[in-house]
Amino acid sequence: MNFMMVIFTAQKQNTIIDACILDQESSLLQQACDITNGIYLKIPQLSGLLQYLLCVFLPDAKIRKKMTLPTNVKIDYRAACFCHRNLVDIGYVCSVCLSIYCSFTPICTTCHATFKIVDPRPIPKKKIKK
Repeated sequence: MNFMMVIFTAQKQNTIIDACILDQESSLLQQACDITNGIYLKIPQLSGLLQYLLCVFLPDAKIRKKMTLPTNVKIDYRAACFCHRNLVDIGYVCSVCLSIYCSFTPICTTCHATFKIVDPRPIPKKKIKK
């Protein structure tokens, strides 16, 4: 959650976040680069690392607009639940700390806030027979 706050602050400050990935893909860094208009690039061969760093990441934002650079293909904006670290499309969010869960939890494991279980079905009133 703290890293997402950094990303949104960078966006507000017009600071670009770039990511040069050498090993595993990172959906969080993909999101950071997309939100801040940065470049996310997975290096296909380590032997060309210096070339990528000099040609892709070194130019400033004004020059980058004139260059043909790699684009982000598809970015996964799904969040990972705090309980199992699985990506979820729809989940439960703690209203206090914004932790995401895949199933309802009466107590948030992050901030220990408690939630009441509210049954959405109305309770029918009993009819009195005369």
